[in-house]
Amino acid sequence: MPVLDTRRRGSRFVGLTSRSVLNSPVSTGMDFWTLNPYVGCEFGCSYCYARNTHRWVTERNADRGPGELTALSPAQAFERNIFVKRNAALVLRRTLDPKKLSGTPLLIGTATDPYQPAERRFGVTRSVLEALTEYRGLDLSLTTKSALVARDIDVLQELGARHRLTVNISLISMDRELIRRLEPRTPLPHTRLRALAALSGARIQAGIMIAPIVPGLTDGWGALGGLMAAAKEAGARFAVGSALRLNPGARAGFLPVLEREFPELVGRYRHRYGQRAGPLAVAVALEKRLTTLRAIHGLPGGTVRYRPAD
Repeated sequence: MPVLDTRRRGSRFVGLTSRSVLNSPVSTGMDFWTLNPYVGCEFGCSYCYARNTHRWVTERNADRGPGELTALSPAQAFERNIFVKRNAALVLRRTLDPKKLSGTPLLIGTATDPYQPAERRFGVTRSVLEALTEYRGLDLSLTTKSALVARDIDVLQELGARHRLTVNISLISMDRELIRRLEPRTPLPHTRLRALAALSGARIQAGIMIAPIVPGLTDGWGALGGLMAAAKEAGARFAVGSALRLNPGARAGFLPVLEREFPELVGRYRHRYGQRAGPLAVAVALEKRLTTLRAIHGLPGGTVRYRPAD
């Protein structure tokens, strides 16, 4: 696999020739299809649950990639070795059968952000969206933390005319400092809200995804309410959210950050999470809180179609 580009901060982009890009409900155990234009993500969110998917791809392609492909730890490799599915749009056109989806949603960006910095250089996500404009009647959902999504308003408008389209702007807090401690390289809150406003202004069904909600850090009534108020002002059509869940990959990335940045919470997390993905009682309580705040701010809810532990 060729190295397509490198960055000063250590990121490397490796070309990946895919034979398939659609993941079926049968293969994932979910009730939807998924598509991810990239494997790995430069944003480096500490709580990201997708590190395992990157490890699997790395192990499968270690003998075909550059010699340093497996030299980094899984947590480092996820953020620095980004696999670029250069032929994703071509494969999608060849393999997508709308009858097979039969009304089942297709989610873009469930494992890695489709508008991470690599998209500026490679444009894989835009090419995938352009390919989807050649079809009709699909149920599409796209999730991103990046304001780069506003670049593709023209394609998203066309998709909205041909399909049922929802765009989720992922944002867990309005606190800039907290964002930088948990998500080192994501766009700051005001930038994401500006993108949300642009999408809503273009009559695209866009809203806020508050996921994960991190106990002790972003779960307060004031914090969640302030985020919803800001999203509403930016034109959000809905607000969805879910509690933090820690699968083994997410735990490996998140717990060291918790110990370094928020040591006072370590004992609480060890008690509540232990070896579990997350306590059900926390998820239930947070859903009730979200329901109350949505009513206060006049924002419809919805379904978070994938859970961070899954």
